Amino acid sequence: MKKRLRILVIEIIGFLFVIVFGSLLHFTYEWSHYSRIVAYFSAVNESTWEHLKLAFFPSIFFDIFEYFLVKNEVNNYLFAEVLNLYIAPILIVVLFYGYLAMFKTHSLLWDIFTFVFSVFVGRFIKYKILTAEKLPRIFLTVSIFLFLIIFFAFSLFTYLPPRFFLFKDPITGGFGILK
Repeated sequence: MKKRLRILVIEIIGFLFVIVFGSLLHFTYEWSHYSRIVAYFSAVNESTWEHLKLAFFPSIFFDIFEYFLVKNEVNNYLFAEVLNLYIAPILIVVLFYGYLAMFKTHSLLWDIFTFVFSVFVGRFIKYKILTAEKLPRIFLTVSIFLFLIIFFAFSLFTYLPPRFFLFKDPITGGFGILK
C-alpha cells in the first residue's frame, strides 16, 4: 500500500509539472527570440498540433527523471509511459474539436480545462498500469514501436508540418514555424 501511495504522489507531482511547464512552453519560443532549437519542444504557432507539444514534452522530461525514482517499484513502465504520451494528445484533440462542434465558438477556459483534464487522465491511466500486474513482453515491444512513431512525429512536424487542419495556425493560416 505504501508503494502505491508513493507512486500516486509521484504521478500527482508529474501532473502538476506537466501543467506548469506545459503552460510555460506556450511562450518559450517567443521568449527565446524564435530559436529554432526551442521550437523543437515549444509551441511555435497557434495550431492544435503545436499545443499538443505542451503535454508531450513536459511528460517526457518529467518521466525520464521519474523512471529512476520508480523503476524497481513498478511494472510496465514503458507501456504506461507510451500510453500516457498518446492519451493526453488524443484527448486534447477530441475534446477541443468536440467542444468547438457543440458550442461553435472558441473558449480559453475550455482550452485550459481540456489541457488539464487530458493530462490528468493520461497520468491516472499511467498510474493504474504502473501498479498493475506485469504485462506480457509483447507490450514492451509494441511500446517501443509506438514511442518511436510519436517521438518521430513530434520531432519532425514542427519543421515539416503536413498540410492538414491539425497543423494549420487558425490566426495566420500558416503551417509550422512562422518566424
